[in-house]
Formats: sequence, structure tokens, C-alpha cells
Amino acid sequence: MIRKLEGVTIKMWLMFLISSQTIYLVMQTHSIPMIVKEAGGLMIFDVKPLGYSFTYAVKFLTRLSEEGYNVYTHVQLPLDFFFPLLNCLAGLCLFGLLIRFSHKLTGKSALTIHSSFSKIVLSLPLIAMICDYLENILILVMLTYQSAVPRGIVYAGNAFTITKSMATSLFYSLAIIIFILSCVSWIKKRRKKESIRGTFWG
Repeated sequence: MIRKLEGVTIKMWLMFLISSQTIYLVMQTHSIPMIVKEAGGLMIFDVKPLGYSFTYAVKFLTRLSEEGYNVYTHVQLPLDFFFPLLNCLAGLCLFGLLIRFSHKLTGKSALTIHSSFSKIVLSLPLIAMICDYLENILILVMLTYQSAVPRGIVYAGNAFTITKSMATSLFYSLAIIIFILSCVSWIKKRRKKESIRGTFWG
């Protein structure tokens, strides 16, 4: 997989990015607002990055109407079946492009796609994807139990939700930091060349 990232193109990244964000937009503008409305204004489990308590879960499942259960089960979760994979692929392609961008700007090979640091960063979208799928499975189980949901199911789902959010946030934070550091390094390198050239001609 890592070797394949060396040949990633901007078109590939855009394809996964546009596909994932289109699904995300549909969820944000269609299925999620419908479920929230049917749950008396309570947010769905998927979009609570800081997690949720057992009390909140029972309250949500109690308030959720029959129509809300149907939308969550037959619209939201099927859409969220495709989103994690596409979002993960978009993240992996982004990092592959970022590594090449960094090399082009700085001319350094300290940060490579095969380095230990890169492997750790690349594991984050994969962790987020796996946790997203496990979260969806447990949400489906919670919807099946409704207000009689066991505590263990809620706690496990909450753990996967938080882990998914943390892995996603950390990945994009690191990507932004790498981008900024690459730009700063390029600016310093350019200024140094101009300073040397000015000293030589001076």
C-alpha cells in the first residue's frame, strides 16, 4: 500500500475527496437533520466527537420516533458505509502528495513515505476508518435495542466514536503542520540563496 502511494496523483486524491465530501454533504443536509428533528433536537451519535454518555444514549433512543429509526437505519448508516473508506483513501492520497510537495519545496529526503513517522501518520486514517465502521455496527445494535440498550454497547460505541474523532483530528493537524513547515523551510532556503547571491555580486 505504501509503495502505491508514491504514484498517487492529484486526480486520484480529488476523486476520493469529492466522492467522500459529496456523501458527507448529503448526510449533513438530508439524513442527519431529519434524524435530529425526529429525536427532538438531539444530535446523532456519529457527529459527537467528544462522545456521549449512557444517559444521553438512552434519552436519544427514547425520543427518536419510528420515522427517525427508519431514516437512521435505512439512509444514514448505508451512506456511512461508503464514507469511511472514501475518506480514508482521500487522507492517504493527501499525505502521499504532501510528501512529494515537501520534497519539491525543500529538496530534503528526511521525510519519506517509508519513514517510521510517515507510517504512523498513515495509520491514523486507517484507524479512523476501522473505528467508524465499528461505531456504525454498534449504532445499529443500539437502534435494535432502542431504549433497552445495554451499557456495554453504549460504552464501546462511545469509545470508537472518540477514537475516530481523535485519529482524524490528529491526522489533519499533522498534515497542516507538515505543509507549514515545508513552506517555512522553502522560504528560508530561498532567502539564504538570495543572500549568498547578493554577497557574491556585492
